[in-house]
Amino acid sequence: MPEFSIFCGKLSLLGRMAKWKRCGLQNRHAGVRFPLRPQMIKKTALMVIVLSTLYLVLSTTVRAQEFDFNKAFQDYQFSLTAYDQAYASFSDARDFYLKNQTLTLKEDARKKTLTMLKVRDQLYVVYLTTLRMKIVEIKGLTNDEKGAMFTKLDGEVAWYKSHSENYKDGDALEDLFNKSSESESRYKTDTLPIVYEALFTISLGEEVGLRQDHEAIYADLKSGITNPDPFSRWFNDIENVDKVLKANEDTARTQLQKMYSQNYSPASSYNTAIATLTSSLKPLSQFNQFLIEVTTAIQNQK
Repeated sequence: MPEFSIFCGKLSLLGRMAKWKRCGLQNRHAGVRFPLRPQMIKKTALMVIVLSTLYLVLSTTVRAQEFDFNKAFQDYQFSLTAYDQAYASFSDARDFYLKNQTLTLKEDARKKTLTMLKVRDQLYVVYLTTLRMKIVEIKGLTNDEKGAMFTKLDGEVAWYKSHSENYKDGDALEDLFNKSSESESRYKTDTLPIVYEALFTISLGEEVGLRQDHEAIYADLKSGITNPDPFSRWFNDIENVDKVLKANEDTARTQLQKMYSQNYSPASSYNTAIATLTSSLKPLSQFNQFLIEVTTAIQNQK
C-alpha cells in the first residue's frame, strides 16, 4: 500500500478499499465497487512540498488501544482479506456445483454462500465505520457537518448489522439468494449515495482545512503590518483568492446534493462536485505563494 501523505494520503486509500463482488450460483456475479478516489487527492498531495514552507506539522503519540482512523483501516484490511477468502471459497463451490449438481455439492455451496454473505455484510459495516473515523479526524468540517454524516453512516451500519443476523445456519440456498438481494438493493439505493457523500465530505474537509490554515497565517501577517504600502493592495488580492475558494466550496456542496434528485446520479453529482473542488487547487497554490511573498517582504523591511 502507498505511504500516507501529511494532508490527504489516508483518504487516497479509501477509494481503493472495496472490490465488492455480488454472489449468485447462476454466474450472475459482477464487480461492485465503491467510488474511485477523488482525483483532487493526488493533486493536493503534491502541494505538501509547497505547503511545508509555511507549516510545521507536529506528530502526536496515540495510545495503542485508541480507536482511530488507523485502527479502523486496519480492521478494514482484515475484513477485506476475510471477505476475499470467503468469496474465493464460495466461487469454487459454486463452480463445482454447476458442473456436477449433486446434493452434496449443493450443500457445500450453500454453506460457503452463507459464510460469504455474512462476511460481506460485515465488510460493509467496517468500511462505513472507516469512513466515519476519517470524518472524525478532519479538522475542516463543522460539528454540524460531521453530525449529519454520522447520522447517515450510523444508519447504514445499523442496517447491515441487523441484516447480517437474518442469515440463519439452516437457510436454503434460495432463501440466501433472496436475503442477498436485500443487501444488494440496500447498497444501490441507500448506501451508495451516502458513501459518495462521505467521500466528498472528506475531500471538502481536507480543502477547507488547508484554506483555514492559510487564513490563520494571513491574519497573523496582516496584524503585524505597520506600513500599509504596498501591503494594502496585496491584501486585496489575497482576500479575492480567499473568496474564490469559499465560493467553490459552496458550489461543490450544492452540486453534491443534486444526487438526491431523480434527475442526477450519485456518480455524476459526485464527479461534478469533486471537479469544482479540484478547480480550487490553483487559487489555493496562489494563496500559498502570496503568503510567502508577504513574509519575504516583511523580513526584507527589517
